[in-house]
Parts: sequence; C-alpha cells; structure tokens
Amino acid sequence: MHKNGIFALSAAVLALTNCTHLTMLRTEELRAVRNHVDSLNTQLTSLQKEIHAKQNENNELLRLIRADQQVKFNELDRRISVLESNLSESQQRLDQIGKQTWDIKSHWAEKAREDSMQQSMVKSEIARLFQVAYDDFMARRYDLAISGFSDIRKQYPQSSESEEAQYWIAESNYARKKYATAEQLYKEYIKEYPSGAKICVALYKLGKTYEREKKVKARNMVWNKLQQRCPEAEETLAAQEQMK
Repeated sequence: MHKNGIFALSAAVLALTNCTHLTMLRTEELRAVRNHVDSLNTQLTSLQKEIHAKQNENNELLRLIRADQQVKFNELDRRISVLESNLSESQQRLDQIGKQTWDIKSHWAEKAREDSMQQSMVKSEIARLFQVAYDDFMARRYDLAISGFSDIRKQYPQSSESEEAQYWIAESNYARKKYATAEQLYKEYIKEYPSGAKICVALYKLGKTYEREKKVKARNMVWNKLQQRCPEAEETLAAQEQMK
C-alpha cells in the first residue's frame, strides 16, 4: 500500500507538472499573439496617421489648385472684359474712320466734279480765245492774232492750244513779212515740239522763210530734213517741186 501510494502521488505530481507546463506554453503563445496584435495595431495606427497626413496634404494641394484656378478664371474674366471693351472701342473708331473716309471720299468726289467742271470751263475758254485769235488771223488782223495767240501761250502753256498758238504766231509774222522773226519762231516750234501736229508744215514754212531771205542752201537743208521726217506729207511734195 505504501508503494502504491507513492506511485499514485508521483503520478499526480507528474500530471500536475505536465498541466502546469502546458499552461505556461499556452500563456507564452497568448503573449506572443498579443504582442503581434499590438505590433499590428501600432502599424495600423501609424498607417492611419500617414494616410490622414496625406489626405490633409492632398486637401491643401487641392485647395491651392482651386484657389489658383479661381485667380486664373478671375484674371481671364478681367482680360475678356478688357478685350470686349477694346473691341467695342475699336469698332467705334472703325465706325468713325469709316465715316471720315466716306466724308473724305465725298469731298474729293465733289472736288473732282468741281475740278472737272472747272477744267471743262477752262478748255471752253481756251477754245474760245483760240478761235478769236484765229478769226483775227483769217481777217488779216495779224497784230490782234499775235496778241491773242501770245495770251494763250502765257496763260495756258500746258494746253494743246499753246502748241498751235506758237505755230500761228510764226505764221502771223510770216504774213506780215517779218521773216527774221518768223524764222526764229518756226525754229522755236520745231525745237519745242519735235513731234508736234504742225511739225511738217513748220519745216516747210521755215524753208519758205529762208527762200524769202534768199538763203537757198538753208532752205534746201531744211526741206531735205522735211523729206526725211514727213516723206508722205503734202508739204514734202510741194518742197520737192520747188527744189527742181
């Protein structure tokens, strides 16, 4: 009985020892799990803080972006307003310029009409003066003819009648038998109007003037020039007949 009791006690102690050891193992495992959970919680808290900080940073960045966009939108609105104002002002200026241009065109059109009327009146006056002087020439009032043709030369030197007047002044002096004066005037016509309407007859009459002055060589030289310049003219045929 004594041995059995010892054995039973030993078994009980062993069993208790095994139970205690198992309990300690379980306690270690629980402690390790708790430590791991605490570590995870610490990491989670850190991540949450980091995420929160990033969110705050992103929110601030978004706020700044929105603020910057608002400033830009406001500036854009201001510029658009300025452009619209400038466009309106430019349109007003264009309208003013258009009106001024129209006024100027109207003014110059009116002036052109007035100038045209004035030119027409001037031409009419020149034609009238020329006709009066020519009528005096045909009536053998040579002094009056010379005076009338000379007035045309002085007052209207750029007119076509001025060229004609130069010739008829020479003719008037030829008709008055003032051959030296006529010679000079014919020469002046030929020099001033080398392609003039009266160039052929002026060359012929210059030759006739030399003939009157008994300058036969000079006459022949001028009439040879006449043949070169005006080979088909009536004056050339007349000169050729007289040179035979």
